[in-house]
Amino acid sequence: MELISRIKNILSPNNFNFIHQESVESTMISIKKFIGNQNICMLADEQTSGIGRRGNEWVSPKGNIYISFLIKYDLSIENHFLFSALTANSIIKFLNKYIGENVNIKWPNDIMINNQKIAGIMSEIVEHNNTQYIIIGAGINILTSPKITDYQTCSLKNYKDYFNYEDILVNFIESYCNEFKMMTNKKYDQILNLFKKKMSHFGSKINILLPNGDIIKVYLKNLNVDGSLLVEFDGKEECIFSGRIINDFN
Repeated sequence: MELISRIKNILSPNNFNFIHQESVESTMISIKKFIGNQNICMLADEQTSGIGRRGNEWVSPKGNIYISFLIKYDLSIENHFLFSALTANSIIKFLNKYIGENVNIKWPNDIMINNQKIAGIMSEIVEHNNTQYIIIGAGINILTSPKITDYQTCSLKNYKDYFNYEDILVNFIESYCNEFKMMTNKKYDQILNLFKKKMSHFGSKINILLPNGDIIKVYLKNLNVDGSLLVEFDGKEECIFSGRIINDFN
């Protein structure tokens, strides 16, 4: 069975329409052109202007996975983080089929192996004809990884010499759909708990770079259902909704 048919057979029971593009500016941008009655999964062979977190460029040559999911949802705005969580869970379970190393999550959206980034996730909420949708994008380094100045990256190829690229795609989409079923079955606590189990830095002191450029030292206590961190700062509990963990310390 050809690759496209294999993927469609996995996606169709979950009401996903599959769109394959050889080259796009960004799957996060291009997928918006196809909003309709179904959920959408868009896969691109390459992105010419891939987008990372905070609008940073994500280098996107052929050989890796560039994918976005556009989903109708009826959750409150506070709970849309669950879609990012289930995507992270699906990436980790997918990678664990090939890699024996510990794969974990660096809050809020990086998938790491040995302190090197192998995948990233981003999300955006859009509205069309008075209906809300969430777009979840994921980039997974399979054959290559970009050279980033401020942190290290890796790819699946660094850990496994031989694999079939088409099987890789199918296995990831299967993993995603398995996790997506938890959402349709309203197993929200299970999704969040799986995410938390794979989070690094729990119960430790960390440095967080805030959007305004300030760096604060906090003790990480928990993850809230909206994706914010519950931390202890200057003897008080606070929630941090946006920022980046830059390093931990003793």
